[in-house]
Amino acid sequence: MEIQLSPELAISGVSLALTSYFWLVRIRKERPNLEFVQLSDFQFSCRRDPERENVKRVCLQQREVGGVLIVNHSLRQNSIISFECYLDTPANLVQGEWGYTSDDKPPWNVGPETSIAFSPACFFDVPADFVEPENPVFYLRFRTASGRKFVKRFTKLQSSVRSEDDPILIQQAA
Repeated sequence: MEIQLSPELAISGVSLALTSYFWLVRIRKERPNLEFVQLSDFQFSCRRDPERENVKRVCLQQREVGGVLIVNHSLRQNSIISFECYLDTPANLVQGEWGYTSDDKPPWNVGPETSIAFSPACFFDVPADFVEPENPVFYLRFRTASGRKFVKRFTKLQSSVRSEDDPILIQQAA
Protein backbone atom coordinates (compact mmCIF):
# COMPACT_ATOMS: atom_id res chain seq x y z
CA MET A 1 0.00 0.00 0.00
CA GLU A 2 1.47 3.31 -1.07
CA ILE A 3 0.77 6.56 0.72
CA GLN A 4 0.34 9.53 -1.53
CA LEU A 5 1.54 12.85 -0.08
CA SER A 6 -0.32 15.68 -1.67
CA PRO A 7 1.52 18.96 -2.30
CA GLU A 8 -1.07 20.83 -0.21
CA LEU A 9 -0.39 18.61 2.80
CA ALA A 10 3.38 19.08 2.45
CA ILE A 11 3.01 22.87 2.19
CA SER A 12 0.72 22.87 5.26
CA GLY A 13 3.29 20.87 7.24
CA VAL A 14 6.13 23.23 6.32
CA SER A 15 3.93 26.23 7.12
CA LEU A 16 3.05 24.77 10.54
CA ALA A 17 6.71 24.08 11.31
CA LEU A 18 7.81 27.61 10.33
CA THR A 19 4.97 29.28 12.24
CA SER A 20 5.73 27.23 15.35
CA TYR A 21 9.43 28.07 15.15
CA PHE A 22 8.83 31.81 14.81
CA TRP A 23 6.29 31.82 17.66
CA LEU A 24 8.81 30.07 19.91
CA VAL A 25 11.45 32.67 19.01
CA ARG A 26 9.01 35.50 19.69
CA ILE A 27 7.97 34.01 23.04
CA ARG A 28 11.65 33.81 24.02
CA LYS A 29 12.15 37.50 23.14
CA GLU A 30 9.18 38.48 25.32
CA ARG A 31 10.65 37.04 28.52
CA PRO A 32 12.62 39.40 30.79
CA ASN A 33 16.23 39.36 29.60
CA LEU A 34 18.39 42.04 31.18
CA GLU A 35 22.16 42.46 30.90
CA PHE A 36 24.25 44.67 33.19
CA VAL A 37 27.47 46.31 32.01
CA GLN A 38 29.94 48.15 34.26
CA LEU A 39 30.98 51.33 32.45
CA SER A 40 33.15 52.98 35.10
CA ASP A 41 35.07 52.26 38.29
CA PHE A 42 33.60 52.22 41.77
CA GLN A 43 35.21 54.15 44.60
CA PHE A 44 35.80 52.51 47.95
CA SER A 45 35.35 54.48 51.16
CA CYS A 46 35.35 53.39 54.76
CA ARG A 47 34.42 54.92 58.11
CA ARG A 48 34.23 53.65 61.66
CA ASP A 49 30.88 53.21 63.32
CA PRO A 50 30.86 55.45 66.44
CA GLU A 51 28.26 53.26 68.15
CA ARG A 52 30.02 49.93 67.52
CA GLU A 53 33.79 49.75 68.07
CA ASN A 54 34.30 46.44 66.30
CA VAL A 55 32.46 47.43 63.08
CA LYS A 56 33.20 49.78 60.23
CA ARG A 57 31.00 50.85 57.32
CA VAL A 58 32.30 50.28 53.80
CA CYS A 59 30.78 52.08 50.81
CA LEU A 60 31.20 51.18 47.15
CA GLN A 61 29.72 53.75 44.80
CA GLN A 62 30.20 54.90 41.23
CA ARG A 63 32.83 57.50 40.49
CA GLU A 64 30.74 58.83 37.61
CA VAL A 65 26.99 59.21 37.29
CA GLY A 66 25.50 56.47 35.11
CA GLY A 67 28.31 53.97 35.58
CA VAL A 68 26.21 50.83 35.13
CA LEU A 69 24.30 50.19 31.93
CA ILE A 70 21.12 48.10 32.02
CA VAL A 71 20.38 46.57 28.62
CA ASN A 72 16.93 45.14 27.92
CA HIS A 73 17.05 42.43 25.23
CA SER A 74 13.31 41.77 25.54
CA LEU A 75 10.47 42.97 23.33
CA ARG A 76 8.66 44.14 26.48
CA GLN A 77 9.43 46.86 29.00
CA ASN A 78 11.12 45.75 32.23
CA SER A 79 11.23 47.58 35.55
CA ILE A 80 13.81 47.04 38.26
CA ILE A 81 12.21 47.81 41.60
CA SER A 82 15.14 47.08 43.92
CA PHE A 83 18.48 45.38 44.29
CA GLU A 84 20.48 43.68 47.00
CA CYS A 85 24.23 43.95 47.60
CA TYR A 86 26.70 41.22 48.56
CA LEU A 87 30.41 41.79 49.27
CA ASP A 88 32.71 38.83 48.68
CA THR A 89 35.22 38.66 51.56
CA PRO A 90 37.75 35.91 52.32
CA ALA A 91 35.67 34.89 55.35
CA ASN A 92 32.17 34.91 53.82
CA LEU A 93 29.62 36.75 51.72
CA VAL A 94 28.40 39.92 53.49
CA GLN A 95 24.95 41.25 52.64
CA GLY A 96 24.72 45.03 52.55
CA GLU A 97 22.29 47.84 52.00
CA TRP A 98 21.69 49.50 48.68
CA GLY A 99 21.43 53.10 47.60
CA TYR A 100 21.93 55.25 44.55
CA THR A 101 23.86 58.31 43.46
CA SER A 102 22.26 61.49 42.14
CA ASP A 103 18.57 61.24 41.19
CA ASP A 104 18.68 57.56 40.23
CA LYS A 105 15.69 56.61 42.36
CA PRO A 106 13.91 53.30 41.73
CA PRO A 107 12.05 51.99 39.88
CA TRP A 108 14.26 51.94 36.83
CA ASN A 109 12.10 51.43 33.75
CA VAL A 110 13.88 50.00 30.72
CA GLY A 111 11.97 50.17 27.45
CA PRO A 112 11.81 47.36 24.92
CA GLU A 113 15.20 46.64 23.33
CA THR A 114 16.77 49.77 24.87
CA SER A 115 19.15 50.57 27.70
CA ILE A 116 19.48 52.99 30.60
CA ALA A 117 22.35 53.95 32.87
CA PHE A 118 22.22 54.26 36.65
CA SER A 119 24.61 54.71 39.56
CA PRO A 120 24.33 52.16 42.37
CA ALA A 121 25.84 52.52 45.82
CA CYS A 122 26.35 49.67 48.30
CA PHE A 123 26.99 49.89 52.04
CA PHE A 124 28.44 47.02 54.08
CA ASP A 125 29.08 46.57 57.80
CA VAL A 126 32.38 44.68 58.13
CA PRO A 127 34.68 43.87 61.07
CA ALA A 128 36.96 46.71 62.19
CA ASP A 129 40.04 44.76 61.11
CA PHE A 130 38.74 44.36 57.52
CA VAL A 131 41.42 45.30 54.99
CA GLU A 132 40.30 46.61 51.62
CA PRO A 133 41.30 44.23 48.84
CA GLU A 134 42.99 45.72 45.80
CA ASN A 135 39.96 45.06 43.62
CA PRO A 136 37.00 43.97 45.79
CA VAL A 137 34.34 41.77 44.24
CA PHE A 138 30.68 42.37 44.99
CA TYR A 139 27.39 41.20 43.57
CA LEU A 140 24.12 42.95 42.91
CA ARG A 141 20.90 40.97 42.72
CA PHE A 142 18.29 42.97 40.83
CA ARG A 143 14.57 42.25 41.26
CA THR A 144 12.13 43.14 38.49
CA ALA A 145 8.45 44.02 38.83
CA SER A 146 7.59 40.59 37.41
CA GLY A 147 9.54 38.94 40.25
CA ARG A 148 12.44 37.72 38.11
CA LYS A 149 15.91 38.18 39.64
CA PHE A 150 19.19 38.88 37.87
CA VAL A 151 22.58 38.58 39.58
CA LYS A 152 25.62 40.46 38.30
CA ARG A 153 29.23 40.34 39.52
CA PHE A 154 31.00 43.71 39.78
CA THR A 155 34.51 44.74 40.78
CA LYS A 156 35.91 48.04 41.99
CA LEU A 157 37.83 48.54 38.75
CA GLN A 158 36.09 48.30 35.42
CA SER A 159 37.16 45.07 33.78
CA SER A 160 38.13 45.10 30.13
CA VAL A 161 37.75 41.31 30.13
CA ARG A 162 34.21 39.98 30.12
CA SER A 163 33.62 37.52 32.95
CA GLU A 164 30.73 35.20 33.64
CA ASP A 165 28.59 35.64 36.74
CA ASP A 166 29.41 33.30 39.59
CA PRO A 167 26.81 30.49 39.57
CA ILE A 168 27.56 29.63 43.20
CA LEU A 169 26.50 33.09 44.36
CA ILE A 170 23.38 32.93 42.22
CA GLN A 171 22.33 29.81 44.12
CA GLN A 172 23.30 31.29 47.51
CA ALA A 173 21.56 34.62 46.86
CA ALA A 174 18.32 33.04 45.64
